[in-house]
Amino acid sequence: EDGIRDVAVTGVQTCALPIFEARNPALIKETLTPTRALDLGCGPGALMHLLWELGVDVEGIDFAESSRRLATPEVRDRITVGSVTDATLKPANHYDLVICREVIEHLTVFEVKQAVANMVRMTSRLIYVTTRFHPNPSDLLDFNQKDDLDPTHITLLNKDLLRLMFVLEGCRSRPDLEARMDWGNKGRVLVLEKLPPRP
Repeated sequence: EDGIRDVAVTGVQTCALPIFEARNPALIKETLTPTRALDLGCGPGALMHLLWELGVDVEGIDFAESSRRLATPEVRDRITVGSVTDATLKPANHYDLVICREVIEHLTVFEVKQAVANMVRMTSRLIYVTTRFHPNPSDLLDFNQKDDLDPTHITLLNKDLLRLMFVLEGCRSRPDLEARMDWGNKGRVLVLEKLPPRP
């Protein structure tokens, strides 16, 4: 009723998993069919736990030390504390799906470029991104540094520019998968497919 589902944690703690996530894990599993996934910017691992319940081998990276402490025991040891831009944390092509939700808008443009390269490096197949985009860009390179909804949102990119960043790193856009993943019709979803290296 209050939008959370409690999960018992060893000892006296309880970890609350948001009910609004309930549709997302099933949609990720059915549409993107991951076997080994990485949640980049995972927070305390709510999505990780729900994917784990669905049988996905999932790991996460988050900058906050508290992420591991607040996570459920099932996924706690699967969270690495680090930056989404750190290219040394995980090996290349290690995951068939890299997830990065509601992270890009908290980064500078340079950090976005680094994070994009890192996502492409770590996946062997798909990347699923959600973020807030510039509502009215005047051109491809236009970005907004102010979001009245959240003062920590410092970079709202033109959606086409973020898509182009992934394309330049060796991906192609998958609008068919984007349409399926954007169940709320908010226009905030990108799904990219990593292309095989040219011979």
